[in-house]
Amino acid sequence: MNIEAVIWCAFMLDAVVANLIVWFFPQWYATKLPGLHRFLPLKKSWCFVYLALTLWLGFVLHRHGVLPR
Repeated sequence: MNIEAVIWCAFMLDAVVANLIVWFFPQWYATKLPGLHRFLPLKKSWCFVYLALTLWLGFVLHRHGVLPR
């Protein structure tokens, strides 16, 4: 696996975890990480856009043969 694929996998994992937290566990994030929540509040719309952009980037990388099949 090349470095681009590893970086994309890290971003994809981050996008999925962010969406899981914002859709299913928003109070957990606010209570367990109050300092981070104050500066980086999770919003459903931004997390969805983040996931969509990460998926789109994965599609582009896959079409260019960067991601393994």
